[in-house]
Amino acid sequence: MKISKTSKIGIVLVISFTVLVWGINFLKGRDIFRTEKVYIARYKNVSGLEASTVVQLNGLKIGYVREIYFAEDLSGDLIAKIAVFNKFPLPVGTTAEIASSDLLGSKIVKLNLGKSAQFYHHNDTIPTKIESDFMSQVSEQIAPIKAKAERLIVSLDSIVSGVSILLNSESRRSINKSIEQISLTMENLERISNDLSVVASEQKNNLSASIVNLKNLTENLNNDSKSLGIVLNNFSTISDSINPAELKSTLHHLNKSVAGLETILTNINESKGSLGLLVRDSTLYARLAESSENLNQLLVDLKKNPHRYLKFSAFDFGKEVYLTPKATFKINENIDFKVFLFSTNVKIPLESSVFQGISNLSEVQEGSKFFYFAGEDKSYEKIRTILNNVQLSFPQASLKAYQGKEEISLKKALKICSK
Repeated sequence: MKISKTSKIGIVLVISFTVLVWGINFLKGRDIFRTEKVYIARYKNVSGLEASTVVQLNGLKIGYVREIYFAEDLSGDLIAKIAVFNKFPLPVGTTAEIASSDLLGSKIVKLNLGKSAQFYHHNDTIPTKIESDFMSQVSEQIAPIKAKAERLIVSLDSIVSGVSILLNSESRRSINKSIEQISLTMENLERISNDLSVVASEQKNNLSASIVNLKNLTENLNNDSKSLGIVLNNFSTISDSINPAELKSTLHHLNKSVAGLETILTNINESKGSLGLLVRDSTLYARLAESSENLNQLLVDLKKNPHRYLKFSAFDFGKEVYLTPKATFKINENIDFKVFLFSTNVKIPLESSVFQGISNLSEVQEGSKFFYFAGEDKSYEKIRTILNNVQLSFPQASLKAYQGKEEISLKKALKICSK
């Protein structure tokens, strides 16, 4: 069978086109006669990665980058299609890392295998990462050194500034003055040492005499050692004659007495008891002094004018003496009588032993003072009875009268009750 010239030309053209297509793909790293698996890798930045870039696994070329294009979601991410013609399966967790293949910055895609028992399939998306390039690594190493150098320069600048301040004219004058003061101090020390040498040489005889006297004293003590021994023996005899049991009993009683005295002083300081109030409360002392003075005046007046207080009967020749009958007073609802005990600047509990068991106690505070009353009644006769009983313990106690809440004089109150 004879092939026509036209057929031969067509066959040559087909073969040439096939070789051309195969050659172009071969130059791109693709082999159209081998089966390939394609995986999708998504990057924020491809760092100069190009199509036909080699894909390696543990240093062996197993594929290439088929194409790179922007993602369709307009996020700006770049999609790289990785074609793998090796039949080695990629486990789940394998990453496609853009790395540098040499110092010039040439890029490759390095596959880092995962450890899963499952594998990626054709057109699956695998995780990605980007290895730091040479410049980034150098920058990371140099950055700390740069920071330290900057801090060192700042420190050197501070030191230079301090030295320049220290070496100014005023500082130099201060340093010179300090050196002069040190020189003067050394001269003074030298003079003092010379004076001490002179004093030591002049007092040499006195020191020798003192040493001789000390020696004589020790010799005398040595000679009188027997007498000292006798004195110590006598003291030992006296101490042995003291009965330890009696001494212990005496000390015990003495401790009890001291403890009792301490309790009494504590009560006095805390205003417990009459003596404590008398010591701590100047008002109580003043009232006692006032009552004593009033009683003295009463006795003097009684001696001068006895007829004011005593009345003699016309019978029995003056032997019968009786007091003037007491007037009777009516009860007035507006008048109240109270037995006033004392006032003090210190608050005293009503159950305190100071009141000696008196009942119907009451306390009224006016400002910083506390007033204490024993009994309250509208009958003058009853309140007088209470006063007579209270005066056995509180001689200074007195009667006070109140109209409503206002204090009035006792004379006015009795006048109102006598109407």
